Amino acid sequence: MNATRRRHRGDSVDSANELNKRKVRLFVEAVWNEGRLDLIDELVAADYIGCVQGIEIGVHGPEGVHHLVSCGRRAHPDLYIKIDDQIAEDDRVATRWHATTEAPVTQARTTSTDRTPCYAGISIIRLLAGKQVDSHTEYRYLAPSTPAVTGRASRSAVR
Repeated sequence: MNATRRRHRGDSVDSANELNKRKVRLFVEAVWNEGRLDLIDELVAADYIGCVQGIEIGVHGPEGVHHLVSCGRRAHPDLYIKIDDQIAEDDRVATRWHATTEAPVTQARTTSTDRTPCYAGISIIRLLAGKQVDSHTEYRYLAPSTPAVTGRASRSAVR
């Protein structure tokens, strides 16, 4: 009986972890990548606090998230964020990601879908009742020649 109870409890924890990961993926794909700002109120709690590298005062509530995403999309209208890895435990989801933009016309393009890496980062998000309540994001700018899109640098690039 104890093993059965533990297995069912483990199943509910696993499903809660998967649900939290899906909520974070939805936020990245729909809000950041597609610009569906109307989903912010559904995905972000009223008392949300976000710590983002370079923003000293933080991001507060859905209004702050709306402002952050709007400004980010205005600065980089072709920004695309790809999730590389996600790990969920309890009420937190850690997401490793990288962002790309379309290659500038001045660079040699081989196809119309060429993209240039611009940022790589990690976000740790805490959720409560399916909404983001706090997050911490660290990222770095990737120079166009940086091979870190996969998260790995060559030996010669590190020296």
